[in-house]
Amino acid sequence: MTLTDLRAALGAMNPDAELVFQTEDGTIGGGYHVTEFKLSDVTSVDCGGRTDAWSEATLQLLDGAGGDRMRVEKFARILDQSLGALPGLGAAPLTVEFAPSNAGLRLFHPAAPKASGDRALVRLDQGRAVCKPARDFAASQRPAVRPGTMAARACC
Repeated sequence: MTLTDLRAALGAMNPDAELVFQTEDGTIGGGYHVTEFKLSDVTSVDCGGRTDAWSEATLQLLDGAGGDRMRVEKFARILDQSLGALPGLGAAPLTVEFAPSNAGLRLFHPAAPKASGDRALVRLDQGRAVCKPARDFAASQRPAVRPGTMAARACC
């Protein structure tokens, strides 16, 4: 999902709906705050010695201490302003930074928002570490390789 995808999905929803972000631990508290949108260029080398480069967008949320949740319309205005200020922000894959009770920052991947009554729900799935060479090797060998067997030999 990208911020452009998120903006398009929210554009089809009731602008007065509450925008609710939900993790496996529950919903982010009312009164949450959008602290920033970031656009980062990443250059990496993985454990197999392969280099890669990409851009990624990040939405950082501050947990709320109570109060009302942001409405879809307000979030859309903030997002539109940010998309206009940072060329490329809307096209990069999106992650969400969030810390329950604002401690222990974690990375999440957002799902497409879904309308649910007077709410727009955005599910946030927790990110996971991945060994890219092992993942790519296993994908090239399917179904011959069982998880945890030869795939690990493809990297370091």
